[in-house]
Amino acid sequence: MLTFMSVALLIYGSMHLYAFGKVWMAFPHTYGLGLALALVGTTLTFSPLLVWYMEKQSWQATVITAWVSYTWMGFLFLFFCIGLVFDLGHALAALMSFKWPLGHVMTFRATGLMALAALGYGLIEARQIQVEQVNISTPKLASGRVTIAQISDLHLGMMKGDKFLGSVMDKLRELRPDIVVATGDIVDGQGDNLDALAQRFKTYTPPLGAYAVIGNHEHYAGLVNSLRFLHSAGFTVLRGESAVAGGIVLVGVDDPGSRDPDHPAILDTRKALASVTRDDFIVLLKHQPVVDGNTPFDLQLSGHIHGGQIFPFVYLTRLVYGVHTGLTRLADGRLLYVSRGTGTWGPPIRLFAPPEITLITIESKNKPQ
Repeated sequence: MLTFMSVALLIYGSMHLYAFGKVWMAFPHTYGLGLALALVGTTLTFSPLLVWYMEKQSWQATVITAWVSYTWMGFLFLFFCIGLVFDLGHALAALMSFKWPLGHVMTFRATGLMALAALGYGLIEARQIQVEQVNISTPKLASGRVTIAQISDLHLGMMKGDKFLGSVMDKLRELRPDIVVATGDIVDGQGDNLDALAQRFKTYTPPLGAYAVIGNHEHYAGLVNSLRFLHSAGFTVLRGESAVAGGIVLVGVDDPGSRDPDHPAILDTRKALASVTRDDFIVLLKHQPVVDGNTPFDLQLSGHIHGGQIFPFVYLTRLVYGVHTGLTRLADGRLLYVSRGTGTWGPPIRLFAPPEITLITIESKNKPQ
């Protein structure tokens, strides 16, 4: 964790250095401006740590500080990406002996305005939950059909609270799925006092049950608190376990981030699959979209990558995990569905990666004679 935080702060600080360097070039150089940029840049770089400390102290200004800090983070990332595009254009113009039409002031203004516009759009998009529908037919289902609603990566905490969860539950009541599954990161490290939100989940009780698995943020938030919340919300938490519902078998494992040497089975599906036959339709719930070639399943449901959340992060997630969001048919015929997630992490925005709830319909198909 210390290594991750150090690398994250180094990257975040470098982005501030880049952005504030643009400010320095766009305005007359003065001692006062330099000092202000240094102080503000340092404060903003370490503001996520400040939010974490304030939350631990239960200070009243924590929520406001979090919104300011993480909204700024989103703006800075957008400014950085757009600024790099302008820099690339400037460099290409120089190589081709063209005169770049924009000076430092105009470049700074254009970059800032475009980043601000993208931020505004991102704040709106993050609230527009879409319903993605997936239809699967299989001879393994004896008869009829079963519907599963997948929610993932809600990140409930200081910045995602009752109003947000209310909109999620409104969608679930409209869809009326037989089963609800939550594929990790339902709670966030930002705030452990989530008891009031647990009752929100009970405004819709799926007839065949609600099931959840542990993501990495359940571990960051405190596994004991996270498990208590999920159980209070009505979820059956599958930790290296399986459950039969609606003629299908649900299997769940913990995210590797919650590795517990005293309970190694929570990461292992072998025990959960011991009683499963080849004729069972297996739905594997696994937070990260990493496919294990030795684990039998028909459909794996994952989240974690948020569809990149903020463009162009989507290309980074594809590079790291080698998967796209949505439905993928693997080479051996198994299916992988990767959700874009329902909430946000860090910056409260989404850009070209709208939040989703997935409605999966599994229907019976007659076996060939």
